[in-house]
Amino acid sequence: MAEILPDLRAGSFDCARIDPTDYDTWLDKRLSQGVAADKTWLTSQPVFPAVTLCEFIGAALLHKQGEAPDDRRAKATAFAFVSQGPDGIRAALDILMRSQDGGHIVTQGELGPLFKHLRSIYLDNDAFEGFRRILRDYFLEIWPLAPGDDLLGQAVTERRRHSLKSASKETGIGSAVLDDFLTEAGAFAPGDARADARKSFDAKAWQHILDEIPTLVGPIALRRAIGATLAELNGLKADGVLVPRTNIATIKSPWRIADGQALLEELEAYAQPVAAEEPGWETIQLVHKRLDLPVGEIIAAIRTGALRLGQRPDVFGYHGLVVDITEVAAFKAKVAPKRKPSTNKEVVTAAAFARSAGIRGKGQFLTLIEGAYTPAMLVLNPTTRRREWRMSRDDIAAFEANYTTPSMLSAETGAHLNTIRAVLQREGVQPFRPNGLDVGPVYLRNVVEPVVALLKSQEGK
Repeated sequence: MAEILPDLRAGSFDCARIDPTDYDTWLDKRLSQGVAADKTWLTSQPVFPAVTLCEFIGAALLHKQGEAPDDRRAKATAFAFVSQGPDGIRAALDILMRSQDGGHIVTQGELGPLFKHLRSIYLDNDAFEGFRRILRDYFLEIWPLAPGDDLLGQAVTERRRHSLKSASKETGIGSAVLDDFLTEAGAFAPGDARADARKSFDAKAWQHILDEIPTLVGPIALRRAIGATLAELNGLKADGVLVPRTNIATIKSPWRIADGQALLEELEAYAQPVAAEEPGWETIQLVHKRLDLPVGEIIAAIRTGALRLGQRPDVFGYHGLVVDITEVAAFKAKVAPKRKPSTNKEVVTAAAFARSAGIRGKGQFLTLIEGAYTPAMLVLNPTTRRREWRMSRDDIAAFEANYTTPSMLSAETGAHLNTIRAVLQREGVQPFRPNGLDVGPVYLRNVVEPVVALLKSQEGK
């Protein structure tokens, strides 16, 4: 003291007066008065790790903003985030790790010095464990880390995130194909322009897509699996009886073999043996061409029992399934008056038609469509970029030929809804429940025809 006393009296050590920052005030109180004086989240953390984190994160924030390094200002900048706890720290990390294309930087970037110290100098310092846990949880959520990768001195045990780049490397599937599938499925927004390494997604939520892609097949493999010609497969696809896993034009293998096999097994269960030489029986596709009756409508009629289905014992698969052309012609003549003249260009969403038919339950009518019990078209909505079911007038006519609802019966007969429900209940007519599925207040048209006649006679009195 004696040595510097003259300089002290001369003012040699005087500095310009400055206003203390929140960080300065916090540190002064914490050191002088202890934890009791700390009113921030940092009361739960030791002083040295808190100061260290403020130092490195603050320097990174200043550098990210293009500002010159300044230790005091860096600590004050980071303190505004760190003192708020995990959410504040994550907010600072979001600023540091966000790239210009909207993705997350997948390198340490500005945080390289902090990572270096946490992995080496402070690796075994338990005082840093609270901050290390917050950082580790954050980076597991944004980086496509694989099991076994080191993160702040600890091995990753499970993958949480994938990027197009990491998923392509892991599965062997091209990133462009993955991008198309994941965008169509909803993992990415249309037009997402992030680089492959930064275009990330929840690994668990979308793993089923990655698992399914390699199992998909092209049209030749599907046709072989179900015994269908190209024209027959195209007919099933056009009417929505068989729906490809994806409608992306560039995907050459859009089909699930399981879907085709399930359809074949279902139809074969309806079929009765038909001798090879028995005349008058032709394939569904050929009858469709001869009579201009949609494939979907023929199959829907088979399912309701309105048409018989035969099976040639000497022909494998779908091509061996046949219908009686005279019977189909009579069926067409019967349902023709119920058709509404229009063009296939006039379409409505399946949901809108369901509402108009009095089917209100969410997803009930879609169950009927997705089970291929009535025809509809799966199209890409140009606005939402999501696939949705739509129905042409022919699709609607096919539904009306095979099914009805109380609302439709009310419009046809003029009877009140309550009257219709009471008569259906009294006559013991049950709703259509294919394979036990609840498809709403839908009834088979041929089953309710006696009820329709009864209602009309009542209304006429």
